Amino acid sequence: MKKILVPVDFSPTAENAANYATDLAYNIGARLELIHVFQLPIVPPLAASMVWPSEEYSHMEDDAKKALEKLLHKIEKRYEAAYKDYSLKPEVSSKLVYGEVDDEVGKHFTECKMNLIVIGLNSASKLSKILVGSNARKMIEREIPILLIPGGYQFKKLKKIAFATDFSHTDIPVLCSLAEFAKPFNADILIMHTGHPASEPAGYKQKTEDFLNRVADRVNYKNIYHRHVNSERVKDGLDWIVENGQIDMLVMVHRKQGFFYRLFNGSYTLTMSDHIQIPLLVLPPEHRIPM
Repeated sequence: MKKILVPVDFSPTAENAANYATDLAYNIGARLELIHVFQLPIVPPLAASMVWPSEEYSHMEDDAKKALEKLLHKIEKRYEAAYKDYSLKPEVSSKLVYGEVDDEVGKHFTECKMNLIVIGLNSASKLSKILVGSNARKMIEREIPILLIPGGYQFKKLKKIAFATDFSHTDIPVLCSLAEFAKPFNADILIMHTGHPASEPAGYKQKTEDFLNRVADRVNYKNIYHRHVNSERVKDGLDWIVENGQIDMLVMVHRKQGFFYRLFNGSYTLTMSDHIQIPLLVLPPEHRIPM
């Protein structure tokens, strides 16, 4: 069975992501696990020699356990009320671990053979700030499939998923996985490329045709179509498709020095308000794990 992992810190943003993940799990027939990484508060340099009293540490640990149990119970009660066929509710569990967030979440993801991580994003922050040096970015760098949920975004059944590509051959297995993800919703997959004809390299038209032919041959899904977004800048092309394409999720492949890398560096830095109005699914190259 598919398994979704949701790191939580008990903030409203994390709780919203957990709610989204549970709705998603219900629709795709997946198990759900909440994970909280317990850490001692960071102390300033002058207090580096400070040792937390064992009693205070124990209280903080107990508080974290209670908060995790409370969130788990809250999610289960919510779905008991929301779904008439409660027998089909996703199996939800929780786990408390100790250490650094990205290390422990990544380790648990691998050891338990999870399929997807769902993380909430603070809508007030810049995407570049969130993804550079944050736990989310560190997990993306580990080549873990991760779904980023904007703060306050409510789940709705997927009707159209946009897949941004530069026509790399390694995107074909990713599309195979994405098709499995889309099937329970019967959602359309829009393969999109953004660029200006005058700036495209020689052979662009042939490269496009070759890529789409490989998709037709290897991806077993009928609801796939292609659209070129005419724009000199990737940023503007993604702006347009998010605002005008009536899409419910944007999917990108994180390839070092590639399309995704350029997007979050230099002139392609995007703000949360501009682009993360909808969930963003970031997948590693040649991703083959069914979702």
